[in-house]
This record gives sequence, structure tokens and C-alpha cells, in this order.
Amino acid sequence: MKRLTTLACAAVIALTASPALAEWAPKGPINFWIGFGAGGGTDTQARALAEELEALKGWRIIPENKAGSGGRVMAAQLKDAPKDGQTIGLAINSTFDFPAGKNINIDDFTFLTMTAGSQMAILARADSGWKNLDDMVAAAKSGTNIVWANWGDQVQAGAELVARHYGINVNHLRGKGGKSAVNALVAQDANVGWGGGVQRPLVAAGELVILAAAEPSRLVQAPDTPTLIERGVMGTGLGFQFLLVGPKDMDPEAAKAITEAVHTVLKNKDSKTAKFVTKQYPPGPLFTSGDALLEQLRANLVANQEMIELVK
Repeated sequence: MKRLTTLACAAVIALTASPALAEWAPKGPINFWIGFGAGGGTDTQARALAEELEALKGWRIIPENKAGSGGRVMAAQLKDAPKDGQTIGLAINSTFDFPAGKNINIDDFTFLTMTAGSQMAILARADSGWKNLDDMVAAAKSGTNIVWANWGDQVQAGAELVARHYGINVNHLRGKGGKSAVNALVAQDANVGWGGGVQRPLVAAGELVILAAAEPSRLVQAPDTPTLIERGVMGTGLGFQFLLVGPKDMDPEAAKAITEAVHTVLKNKDSKTAKFVTKQYPPGPLFTSGDALLEQLRANLVANQEMIELVK
């Protein structure tokens, strides 16, 4: 009887321990593709996250920039990647819910989690003398050539909405990522540009000025500056969220393990990633994931149809 009891206890211990032993782990390096160029907010966030996931889980993670077309260059490759959890990507929601006729379909991906949200703004150089959007519009109507830096279809459509609302003409300068728009302003290749949060230090230093907010609410750095919604330019904001994504039908155990690990990093207020997104993209990390995230993207796709027509 004693031997049977001992064997039964051993069996219970083995069954109890088995989930931990079966925890998903990659069989090799995880390729972490970044949908925008080096030095921008997506890149900085992704590299910090990769470093901290390695430290937390012992996984080897290889970040790689695949910039272009608002994250769609990366997404087009990701949808055909292996489904084993060893290839993931970081982009923004408009990569997937603002396709503008491109070969990107929401159903081609597994959406893991949000990580952070934007502080979307219309920017100009401080030495332009413009203090708000009305100043820029007045300059355009007086003959100033407006060159508007952007990085994708959604923000270009947003610029067109502003131009049509105020009856002005703008020329679009397309770059790769939010940093490219800020760089174009600094280099004086453009005199207006979009910024999703990477502009923060230059605004704080007095080199750039926020002309209008393109979020549903006013920005942390410019609480007295009206939004485009308040101005009646558009009914919804252009703000975006960063998304961690895998290919369609990704191994569910891999998706769960990666999502949980990312949330662990982001919930640690002392982590490099959490500190970065809280400073750059206040109020801080976002955790919408799985089915709730997919449902939100589908709703966005419907809401974006009017702007999609502007860039076809």
C-alpha cells in the first residue's frame, strides 16, 4: 500500500509539473522584423523589447528592419513566413487596417498585442514663425509652397483632408517611418510634417512646433492646441497603435507565450521598453490583444474607407 501511495504521489507531481515542462520555446532564433527604418520609434521600441525578451525568456531574437510603404513591405513578407512563432513583426495598425488597395489583408495575420499608441501631430519648424494651423493655412494662401512630409497612405490622406478642408494645395513627400518626416523638417526638405511621437525631444528643445493634434484628444506636449476633430477637419483621429503580429494560423502556443512575455516586459515600469513608450508615447503601454485587437482592426477598416478613396 505504501508503495502504491508513493507511486500515486509521484504521478500527481509529474502531472502537475508537465505544463511547465511543456511551455513553448522556439527551436531556434526568433526573427523580429521591424516595419520601419532605423532610429524611429518603432525601431527603438522593437530593439529594446527584443533585448528584454531575451533576458526574460532566454530566447535568441534577431531584429531586422524591413522598411517601406508604411510597414507593408514587412507585412507582405510576414504573411508568408513560417507559422512556428519564430518570425514576428512590429508595425502599426494602419499597416493592416488602411490597405488602400494594397496586397494586405487582415485575415492573413495573427495579431498578438498592442504595445503603445501615438501622439500624432502636424509639425513645422519653429523658425517658420507659424504658431498654429491657421498660420500655415494663411501662408499657403499667400503663395508659400507647402511640402508635407509623411510615411504612408493614411497620413498622406490626412494631409489631403486638411488641404481640402482649408482650400489649399500641398505637395507630398513620402519617407520611411515617422523619423523620416521629422528628418525632412530638420533638413528643410519639407515645411510641414506628421509626427507620431518621435518629435517629442525636438518639440521640447524648441526646434519644432505642434500646429494641430491628430488624436481624439489634445496632446500631452500641446494641451492648448486644438485637435483636427475640434477644428471640424475630420471625424476621427489619425493616431496609431503599435502592433506585434505573426503570420496567419501561427502556432497558438507560440502566440500565447510571446504575448504573455511581451506583457510581462511592458508591465514592468522599470524596463527599458516600458520607460521608452511611457516617455515617447504617453500615457504608456497598451495591452489589447488577440480577438479584441482583431475586432478593433476590422472596425477601423470600415471607418477608414472614406480616406482610402483619397489615395487610390
